[in-house]
Amino acid sequence: MARTTGLQAFTVQEATNFEAYTSWNFQSFDVSGDTIDDPGVTSTYITETNPAKKFVLYDRGAELNNGDDISITLNGETAANKVIIVNGNNLPLTVSGITVTSLKITIPDGDTDSSELLGLISYH
Repeated sequence: MARTTGLQAFTVQEATNFEAYTSWNFQSFDVSGDTIDDPGVTSTYITETNPAKKFVLYDRGAELNNGDDISITLNGETAANKVIIVNGNNLPLTVSGITVTSLKITIPDGDTDSSELLGLISYH
């Protein structure tokens, strides 16, 4: 018997545990130079109408290091300041178990070199 796609394809437990994904997207961010500090870069695939159940942020060029602090803002900038600060050596970073409706990445001035790339895989 073939499984159907959509919500009917998953058991209640799979859906409750966020272990079922209907799609995924890949996005690459060029974080070279000092241009990412303001306003930062935003994922075009993680939106309120297409929230992510899980995402993985990783270094595509193996250039990030201890001096590179990456700020990740989840679900908009609010008074709660839902910001995760990750050191470049601690990538890849996986976030799951929450619904993410927006994702913004910033790196302070002077923290990046000329050829740094971040990759983002989001599961919806």
